[in-house]
Amino acid sequence: MAKISKKPPGGFGSDPGGTGRSIFGGDDDFGFLRETMTHLPDVDVYSTDEMFFVEVEVPGVKKEDIEVSVKENVLTVKALKYDCVSDSKVNYVCMERVFGRLYRTVEIPFAVDTAHVKATCSGGVLTVAIPRVEDKRARTRKIEVEPG
Repeated sequence: MAKISKKPPGGFGSDPGGTGRSIFGGDDDFGFLRETMTHLPDVDVYSTDEMFFVEVEVPGVKKEDIEVSVKENVLTVKALKYDCVSDSKVNYVCMERVFGRLYRTVEIPFAVDTAHVKATCSGGVLTVAIPRVEDKRARTRKIEVEPG
């Protein structure tokens, strides 16, 4: 169970290990995974005819510490949850809450409009709403053969 200080060195998303990469990026899309991930949050995924929804449990996480991104057909949620006790003299008798880096990806199973994604956070639940679009690739189109 990892605890993260309330004040990360150099601010949120900085480079604590001195590798020249931020925890949210770097040389490749897996820069976040080079850092220690401490929690895989629970999600609910559902859709309607018009929208695709993903709800992610993020209790105790500030909205400015959450990053949501969509690339191709994958939704990625990254966040940091800081320890709420800053006194170094505290000796825990029991500690069941998780602090640290949260990371979750969800594959989007159909065509969506990534330009109009909305994310809201309320009551410890991050809700990402992505509008669905008609998948024009799934249509059958007759192609006329021309003489060669």
